[in-house]
Amino acid sequence: MTRTAIDTRSRERHEDLAGGQWDLSSLSAKERRLVQSVVARAKKGTAWPELSSYWRRALIELHRHLSGSEVVRLPVYSICQDIASRVGIAQGYFRQRDYRDDLSDLIAKAHASRYQFAKEAGLDQAFLSRVLNKRAHLSVDKLDKAAGTLGYRVALIRSGEARRRRARALKETAVAAHG
Repeated sequence: MTRTAIDTRSRERHEDLAGGQWDLSSLSAKERRLVQSVVARAKKGTAWPELSSYWRRALIELHRHLSGSEVVRLPVYSICQDIASRVGIAQGYFRQRDYRDDLSDLIAKAHASRYQFAKEAGLDQAFLSRVLNKRAHLSVDKLDKAAGTLGYRVALIRSGEARRRRARALKETAVAAHG
């Protein structure tokens, strides 16, 4: 049984895996209780298939007056889906997207074929195939060259968690200096 770390420090908002922010105060009391129940089950180590089935059934029952296409547009749907996704990743059912997924999407949009892209970027076609099939990684130099071929550049961007840690450290330093 794999337990999943779900950050529940904030009762006002939920940050999803993509960095999106969800205002929990906009949820109804019943929707907040559902989210709390999903978080509790996730922390307990409920298996991903069971957790996903649970929250979807509960949400459909809670909003039985809405169509399926309306339910999937609700903030509570996105929040529960995110929590279940974290559990699925932690339990090995699937993995979080990485740069290779983005690279594959960009290549598909900008080039007629992966072969054409590999040739233009100066990459071995077989190696590019291994990278895009998650069996290999590009070096920073090769990633930079591939990104340049697509009109992009490689950059380090501070993650949401890193930003929060940095903000807390700065706040603690300011309090200590003036305290």
